[in-house]
Amino acid sequence: MKVFLLLLGVLLVQTNGLLAQELPLILDKQGTFEILNRTDYTMPGFGFTRSEITANLIEINNLIRTVRQNEVLTEMRGFDGRARIYTVSMREEHSYGLPSRISFEFAAWTRQKDGTPARGLIEPPEWSVYLNLMKPGWAAGFSSVPEFFAIPEKKVSPAPGIDVYDGECYVIFDPDRPDYWLPVTVKEAFDVVFAENKKNKDEISRGMSLKMLEEEWAAIPQEDWNKPATLSGMLSRVGTMPGFPLIVKVNPEYWDNSRPKSDIQFIYLRIIGNRQFLQNRTAEYLQKNSTSYHLARFEESLNTEMANSLLHLVKK
Repeated sequence: MKVFLLLLGVLLVQTNGLLAQELPLILDKQGTFEILNRTDYTMPGFGFTRSEITANLIEINNLIRTVRQNEVLTEMRGFDGRARIYTVSMREEHSYGLPSRISFEFAAWTRQKDGTPARGLIEPPEWSVYLNLMKPGWAAGFSSVPEFFAIPEKKVSPAPGIDVYDGECYVIFDPDRPDYWLPVTVKEAFDVVFAENKKNKDEISRGMSLKMLEEEWAAIPQEDWNKPATLSGMLSRVGTMPGFPLIVKVNPEYWDNSRPKSDIQFIYLRIIGNRQFLQNRTAEYLQKNSTSYHLARFEESLNTEMANSLLHLVKK
């Protein structure tokens, strides 16, 4: 045991030493920006045509140009930037527009030990914008069939067409359309939970869970059955307590099916609102020569104005 602890201590010292020996950042080097365009970013089974993909690429490039008006991406000092289009491999239950994820990469320039400059292009720090995906990555999963998920209850709307959940989760949409998400009722949520548990092939486990769920259901007053469901700590995960995440589902009526599938109709992204946290993080990354320093500068520069600048991309 003593030998093990001694080896572990040596390993930790060596690891900490490596972390402390970050290569110095080259902060004054003029960077470049590249759009990594591609035409194979949609799954073949999704059924989008070549002309729809070509038209969607125009919309994506418009979005990239808009984001690039940001001060950090205009200056381009100390890093090379790239915009990469990622394929969305899973199709949502209610979908229409062509889905994608646009990743903005920040490849920092550093000074190598031999004095030469180099940049890291393998999985560099990045910030993403998601297009035509109506189940956000920051939502908590509830069920896959039907597709129910939970979102933060706290929401503000700084402008028509912009909703902000939990202070930093942004949704950009057309405010003249029907609601993009609909609340799931307590009964709807319980029906899904019962159906899922009935599929359990273990007879004993299935019987025990169904018995407990029946007891939970029996304890809910009938007048609460049609109330919006929230996440709870019960076996069913279904409650009605305010302040807890709301269980919702995509409203298919939000999509304007008369518009081309190449149009952007829904955007979500994340903009951190805690300014003190962002400033402290940027300063720390600079002090430690972190290759995430330029991403930190970019995220510190973001605010609601970025969301406002993207509003015109949602087609009406």
